[in-house]
Amino acid sequence: MAGLVVIFGLMGSGKTTLARALGQARGWPVIESDRVRKALAGLAPGDRAELPFGQGIYGKEFSDRTYAEMLRLAARHLAAGSGVILDASFKRAYDRERARLLAREHQEPVLFVYCACPPEEARRRLGIRLTDPQAVSDGRVELFEAQARDFDPPGPEDQPLLRLHTQRQPARLLEELRKFIEVFL
Repeated sequence: MAGLVVIFGLMGSGKTTLARALGQARGWPVIESDRVRKALAGLAPGDRAELPFGQGIYGKEFSDRTYAEMLRLAARHLAAGSGVILDASFKRAYDRERARLLAREHQEPVLFVYCACPPEEARRRLGIRLTDPQAVSDGRVELFEAQARDFDPPGPEDQPLLRLHTQRQPARLLEELRKFIEVFL
């Protein structure tokens, strides 16, 4: 069985690190919203788009395009019989619903993994990211609170759901995630 794994949460919560580790462990592709968004905008992955919260390529219309493209790419993998991992904030409940519909369309299960850490840890990570020339994400400390206020928390429809507190060792997180996936896939 293939399956769709949606890894979501606030900026700086460890989504991409976890998604990449899971993708490597399972041999599944990872579709990262940061990369897809920048490709749609004609930007290189490392190009910085330091925009105000919810503006430009981070506005609703462009975000809708980004998620639509992520789902289109995921559909190709599911149609080919491969599992796939989506890495994005999925801050809107309706974007998570679109992932559920995609999985249902391909008769595959969808699993949700909500990454969380204390706000001070997320801010610390975001600060480090600013100095990383390989960073793709444009998440910044000054945007964190706005995203937190604008985030639809996981609801009962986002099942099965694993809540991961990402301050723990990556190996432990990956093991917990592996066990969760084995139950449903």
